[in-house]
Amino acid sequence: MTRFLIVSLLLGISHTTQAQTQVGAVATAAVTSPAKPLSAEQQIRKTVSFIKMTCTSGDKTVELSGTGFFVSYPDHRLGEKGIFSYLVTNRHLAECWDDDRRPRPVQKVDLTLNLKVGNSQHVVNDSGNVPWILPTDTSVDLAVFPMLPDQTYDYITISASDFVDADAVLSEGERIMLSGFFYQFPGVRKMQPIVREGILAMLPDEDLTTTTGNPGKVYLADVHIFNGNSGSPVLVNLGGIRGGRLSGDSYRMVGIVSGMYSEDTDFNLQIVTTLVGTTHGNSGIAMIVPARQLKVLLDDPRVQAQRDAEVPIILKLEAAQKEKAQNTSANDAK
Repeated sequence: MTRFLIVSLLLGISHTTQAQTQVGAVATAAVTSPAKPLSAEQQIRKTVSFIKMTCTSGDKTVELSGTGFFVSYPDHRLGEKGIFSYLVTNRHLAECWDDDRRPRPVQKVDLTLNLKVGNSQHVVNDSGNVPWILPTDTSVDLAVFPMLPDQTYDYITISASDFVDADAVLSEGERIMLSGFFYQFPGVRKMQPIVREGILAMLPDEDLTTTTGNPGKVYLADVHIFNGNSGSPVLVNLGGIRGGRLSGDSYRMVGIVSGMYSEDTDFNLQIVTTLVGTTHGNSGIAMIVPARQLKVLLDDPRVQAQRDAEVPIILKLEAAQKEKAQNTSANDAK
């Protein structure tokens, strides 16, 4: 078990990067070509982490489990491939909401990540919650946390440049894929994310009531999700026949799983999160927070201010490391 590392710079990571090396607070990545290219299914599994929140509910302790994933935000002030890294999940998981959508006191945050050596490790903050950044729009069920796992972990990030930023490129029936926590078998030796597929079922041009209880912009998907899928990344395949031309698979980040519609015995549908199971049937309709909402959060002045504050510190550290390396090289040459 290790403690949370609240560092956000990640240099040179791409969707297929496999090797990362840490130098103090700054990480650089050796971009390598794997012997066998990873499939889209393998890549999305590697973006995922499992999050367990231990919270206080009255005089009881409760645990909620869900999914997180890593995104990278390009920042060319740090070089051509400079990026910041963030852990993403849902607001309702990050704040450990009760059934009435009220935040509960958090005792501990436990993040499970796979290691390159083949097993998994728990990254734990046992002194309360971490400083999640939440959208100012209360309809958006998202939360981000600046975080950089070191080079011992087996993970990749989804670049913000690969987000779908406009509904115009989408249509109902597009194929989607998600990956997240499978509560029936989360894994014994290592974390085992599940992959599920479906289609975009509705792209509403009107506001719907979201999992936060407020009207907002969401997509609906025909895909079966369940307990623990909250916070799962969703990719859409924009390949196939487009404008009379046939192309291969082309996956983009379309959104984040937020909840689903449950169905009771009277066939009434109700919005629920995927944190806990209920006796209601699963309608098979999932609610997806659009990726552009995540981009809005990453562009938020509060998040930008953090990056602005870190950039000169990082550049100064890099300069000091470069000078030290040059001095060492000069001494070795004597």
